[in-house]
Amino acid sequence: MSHSFVKTFSWSGLMKRYIFILAMCFFFAIPAFNLAHAQKIVQAQGTASIHKGFVDIARDRAISDAQRLVVEQAVGVMISNETLVENYQVISDKILSQSKGYIQSYEVISDEREGDIYKVTIQAIVSTGQIKNDLEAIRLIIARKSKPRLMILFGGKDQKDFMAEASMVKYFLSKGFKLVDSETVRKNLEHESLKSLARDPQAAAQVGHRFGAEVIVLCSVETSSNPFKIGDVEMYSNRATISAKVINVDTSNIITTGSETKRLPGIQGLIQPSTEKAAELLASTLMDDILNQWSSDLTNVVEVKLFASKFHSYDELNSFKTFLTNEIRGIKDIRLRSYAHGRVELEIDLQGDTQSLANDLSGQNLGGRSIKISEITQNRLEIELSP
Repeated sequence: MSHSFVKTFSWSGLMKRYIFILAMCFFFAIPAFNLAHAQKIVQAQGTASIHKGFVDIARDRAISDAQRLVVEQAVGVMISNETLVENYQVISDKILSQSKGYIQSYEVISDEREGDIYKVTIQAIVSTGQIKNDLEAIRLIIARKSKPRLMILFGGKDQKDFMAEASMVKYFLSKGFKLVDSETVRKNLEHESLKSLARDPQAAAQVGHRFGAEVIVLCSVETSSNPFKIGDVEMYSNRATISAKVINVDTSNIITTGSETKRLPGIQGLIQPSTEKAAELLASTLMDDILNQWSSDLTNVVEVKLFASKFHSYDELNSFKTFLTNEIRGIKDIRLRSYAHGRVELEIDLQGDTQSLANDLSGQNLGGRSIKISEITQNRLEIELSP
């Protein structure tokens, strides 16, 4: 056997092996890709009670119910039901569900009224892929959450802070978010107070509430410019690190946190490119976490703070809690946080939204006293009992 033949044979075998490995990688990559970006077309029927003749509100609630159901059907949920029955009436039905998925698009197939019940059937495309690249789905989730307003607030007042903030604002606006201008906050808060907000979520929530935001993104940025050499040429590594904490204004709960660092070569002190890139990367990560939380809220349960005043006694408060559990749809759990001088703070796990809860409570009668709505935000409801 000649030397050239051996070389040709070896090269041919090597190429075949290489092609085989590539083919196998491609073969196994296809299921993984399909799994990561799975889509399903699902139909579901949602229902809602017509309260006080408000048919339009009932229709909207029925659509929301159907939207929740299509995600559950498409993705599947782990459900643990704990049901207590007293006098043939369901007292509590705690549903603990974890689902991952979002609606890309949907259409109403049919809707009808049957007595005091409104029924809507929808057909939806549900996906389990990455939501950050699906602009239509992002805007749908934002709309279903009643278009919460974000405030992006950096603790510093240097040029690097303004560059990072401008980049993050641009990113969120491009995805369809509504933003509150932070300049007004900076004009009304001292510099030290601004920097301390990241350490005090409740104070940050108060600032957000005062200036009309439902979500506040607290950020800080650090930069440096360090020399290095390529041969005899001296260059600089310009680094920007941006950290952020996202807070739900109504509940003071932290939705997510994150940090991104970007290094780019350039002349000394040229931090703008690295700052803008780090801000954009962080904005993308935070948006993904925010949307996942909102999608979970829409599918599972959301925490609502309920403040009620003018109770005559603790017994009347207990009657009110029983009324909520038995008569108001969507309430899965109630936790008493404080009670003093006729005023109560409750945390409610709600399958629905605060607007629907307010509609159900408004005008209801509790022992001869009517319920009045005093204030409503996305995750917070203030009510009082008539004298």
